[in-house]
Amino acid sequence: MKTLLFCTLFLMSFITFSQKGQIGIFIPIDNPIKSVMPNMGTNIGFGLQGSYSPIYGSPFYIELKGSWGTYSQKSLEQTYYFSDSSQTTTNVFYKSSMRKYLLGTKFMVGNDFRMVRGFITPQIGLAKYRTNIVITDPSDVDDCKPLDRKTTQKDIGFVYGGELGIEISLEKLIHNIEGENKHKLVISGSYLAGFNHFEYVNVKHMKDEIHGTNVTHADADINTTFINLSTKEIHEHKIGELYHTSLMYWGINIGYVYNF
Repeated sequence: MKTLLFCTLFLMSFITFSQKGQIGIFIPIDNPIKSVMPNMGTNIGFGLQGSYSPIYGSPFYIELKGSWGTYSQKSLEQTYYFSDSSQTTTNVFYKSSMRKYLLGTKFMVGNDFRMVRGFITPQIGLAKYRTNIVITDPSDVDDCKPLDRKTTQKDIGFVYGGELGIEISLEKLIHNIEGENKHKLVISGSYLAGFNHFEYVNVKHMKDEIHGTNVTHADADINTTFINLSTKEIHEHKIGELYHTSLMYWGINIGYVYNF
C-alpha cells in the first residue's frame, strides 16, 4: 500500500507541475564490480521515473528515479547441533533486495524530433539493502525451536553516479504508432557508487550445511538463538554471513517513457 501511494503521488506531481516532462517505467540490471563487491549478486528489478523541464523547450530536465529489485533469493535445509548431541533440521528462506532513489540533472543531446536522441544524467541519491531470513518451525523429537523465526538485516546510505543513453522514437521506428513524438524506447548504461561502505548479507554463497560451531568466513556472522524445550538449553547458531564493502555497480536500463 505504501509503495502504491508513493507511485501515485510521484506520477501526479510531475504531471501537475511540469512545463514539459516525461513519465516512464524501466527494468534496471545492476551488476556489481567484483573487485569491490566479490560476494554480491546481480540486482534485477522494476523502476519508475519522472522528469520535468523548468523552461519549456529546454534540453535540461530534473529527473527522479526509483527502483526496487532482488539480488538473491534462496531456500536451504540447515541442521543445527546442540552440545547435548540433540539436533534440529529445518528450512531457512533468504530474500535479499536493493532499492534505489536517485535525483538527477538530465541533459538531452540532439533535436527532439530526431529518431534517436542521446542524454547524460549525473545522479545522487539513496540506496537501501534489505535481507529477510525466515526459519520455518522445525518438527523434531527433541523439540528444538528458534526463539526468533524472522531476522531482518538492512543498511541504507548515500550514493552517486550517472547514466549515459539514448531515446528512440517509437513513432518513427514503428510507423503505425500514432502520436507526435510522444513514445520513446530508452536504453542506457549506468554507474553507481557509495560515499561510504555498505553492509549486505552474503546469500549467494550460503549452502546446505551442518552447524555445530560458528566458523566465520565473512566480515561478521548473523546469528539467532535456538532453545531445546525439553532441556531448556539455549544455543546461538549462524544463519547468515554479513559483508562490509564499498558499493560499486555498472548497469543496463531498458524502459519506456511518454512525453507530455
